[in-house]
Amino acid sequence: MVASIVVAAVLAVLFMGYRVAYADKSYVNGVIGTLIKTVASLGFIAIGFTAVLTMQKFSAGALFIIGGQIFGMIGDLVLDLKVVYQKKSEEGVYLTGGMVAFGLGHIMFFVAILMYLTSAVLSLAVIGICVAVAAVVAFAIVFGGEKLMGLRFGKFTVHSVIYGFLLIFMSAISIAGWALYGKENPHMPVFSVGMILFFLSDVFLTQMYFGGRPNDKLLCVINHSLYYAAQICVAAFIFYM
Repeated sequence: MVASIVVAAVLAVLFMGYRVAYADKSYVNGVIGTLIKTVASLGFIAIGFTAVLTMQKFSAGALFIIGGQIFGMIGDLVLDLKVVYQKKSEEGVYLTGGMVAFGLGHIMFFVAILMYLTSAVLSLAVIGICVAVAAVVAFAIVFGGEKLMGLRFGKFTVHSVIYGFLLIFMSAISIAGWALYGKENPHMPVFSVGMILFFLSDVFLTQMYFGGRPNDKLLCVINHSLYYAAQICVAAFIFYM
């Protein structure tokens, strides 16, 4: 477990170092950065497979988490192509593709947690409350962000609301699972922290994509640090399923 997490963390650091130093200097460097990013993503997926192979009792939910992380790797790759094709006609296509891939990943995470916690914990009432919270917060961030933080979602407003809803819903449902199931399973916080970090990483990514700061290196480092920490937490959770 520890070895796979260390390898994934090292790969993430190597990617961030290259991305900040070279990726925006030329088209070729951008492509190389995308390839390194893909390898870094394979790092946290490897944690998940390691966890499944060492399980004493197989959990089907683990496969959905790995599936969600594979969608995350695809989304990560597609969003990096957005950087490669920045200010070109293909940029919007890659941004949409990235949101779709990550959105599907969050749906996979939800199925995994639903299977893990069962309906005894995640009742329809709990899920309904989380849906309401996610909807309100997603609309507030997108439409309030345009007025308070100068964010400009433009033609991606609907995309952003839908993706924001899925992201916030998963953060809410993981916190609910922690609060309701924490005593029975002291490891639930590992997944919950992962989803919270996921949410925070996208807060900084929103500043880059819609706040007019696409090449801000500090935001880039913060975003990727939170993102890889999130994926490592989610993958590590499989060891406790």
